[in-house]
Amino acid sequence: MAKPFTVIIPKKIDDSNFVSSSLSEVDYPNWDQSPNPQLSYNVGDRCIVTTGYHKIYEAIQPVTSTPNTTTPPHTLTTHWVEVGPTNRWAAFDTSGGTYSYSSGANIVFSFTADRATSIALVELTARSVRIQATAPGYPNYYDQTYNLGDRAVINNWYDYFTADSFLATELIITDIPAIPATTFTITIENNSNPLQVGNFIVGTNIEMGNTKYGAKIGIIDYSKKEVNEFGKATIVKRTFSKKMDVTLDVDNGIIDSVAARLNYLRATPCLWVGANGAFESLTVYGFYRDYSVEIAYPTHSICSLQIEGLV
Repeated sequence: MAKPFTVIIPKKIDDSNFVSSSLSEVDYPNWDQSPNPQLSYNVGDRCIVTTGYHKIYEAIQPVTSTPNTTTPPHTLTTHWVEVGPTNRWAAFDTSGGTYSYSSGANIVFSFTADRATSIALVELTARSVRIQATAPGYPNYYDQTYNLGDRAVINNWYDYFTADSFLATELIITDIPAIPATTFTITIENNSNPLQVGNFIVGTNIEMGNTKYGAKIGIIDYSKKEVNEFGKATIVKRTFSKKMDVTLDVDNGIIDSVAARLNYLRATPCLWVGANGAFESLTVYGFYRDYSVEIAYPTHSICSLQIEGLV
């Protein structure tokens, strides 16, 4: 295959470097004791906590009197459960399985980052993505629009004319100059159709070796079968996560550095790109479960990776 295997190490996007977004943060009433606090919540009521958290919470017990009504949901875990991130922040959530969504309007957001060389959008439903970057002393140094290509399962001429098409679901860019104090603006559009992005990753990319043929891909399905008292079975459809097993050729000159970097990335969500531009299915946002290195040859070694996705 001889395709570079790359890992993109995310940089954090939070209140300190988030600039703006076209998505409003009004999923549910804002839990805020000023100026017009909601004095009580019933079981099942939801609210959001914005600054510093940007999460949705649901009441699992009545919240009707002080001190409970004046205690933030993220600290009152006996009465509230976290549902997930707000829509504005879902694409930046590292847990996976969440989406920032728009019913048709473009999603536009800005943030700052130091020396970011890569941007990736995965679990994407969109027609195009524009990436703009500007920095002190380097005005508008990057401005590119990327169109998401159509895909279809085509085995013959009949399929060519009749098969349903779908858009590519990921975009991975690794050629951004490493400029400090950069302000990025991202514009995602889908010709006024609904659009979403599951994970937005900005960070630095490291090429670890070349992916060998024999890579394995699959999913872990969290659906389950339930059987009632009469023996009737039903399938409860739940989410799933990707998994990938790859083997890399790694130059012996960098094998110690690669092993050290993998040790450092233990239990850290990253974007693992097995063959950018060749096989979209060899891209997994998640963590590596296990790795091993065989120093097999005088000039290169064999590294095996088992990667489990968060989505």
